[in-house]
Amino acid sequence: MSDNIIVKSVAGTCISFSFILAGNAITQSFMTVPALLVDFPPPGSSDHTARARLLGRQWPLCWTVGNRFFRPISTLGFLGYVYAGYAVYSEGGLARSDWTMFAVAAAMHLTTIVHSAVNMQPLNDRLEALATRTEEKELGEAEGVARQWASWNRLRVVTPVMAGGLALWQLCRL
Repeated sequence: MSDNIIVKSVAGTCISFSFILAGNAITQSFMTVPALLVDFPPPGSSDHTARARLLGRQWPLCWTVGNRFFRPISTLGFLGYVYAGYAVYSEGGLARSDWTMFAVAAAMHLTTIVHSAVNMQPLNDRLEALATRTEEKELGEAEGVARQWASWNRLRVVTPVMAGGLALWQLCRL
């Protein structure tokens, strides 16, 4: 690792970001979504339409935090890991840690960012649309879409933990 206090601070901040992101993803997948789906009525039952519409009204409260808080953290984590990797790489043979671990950590954050945009955002849109825009027959998929979201969100647990773990290991190799 670099002896530069700025590089160490940036890496340490990114490690914190990684574990904050992982904690949030755990909370969403294993607490929030299951709580929203407690006693969710089966499609075709008299209560199903109302519960599916309620899920559509509740969902924006869940993912607004992600858009406003966690998206910037993930992006800053990516940029910080890139910076730390470059700083260690620039030290050449004097470096006491492996710059490639920071590059892998940056790639993990980039994976999270791309996965969020490509795979998760369409699910967010489908869940939000349940509130008013979805036709009656598509409301039957409400619970399945929410469960798919929770399942795919697990990637956002794994990648930040890997990024933070690799970077922490490098930071501790002083």
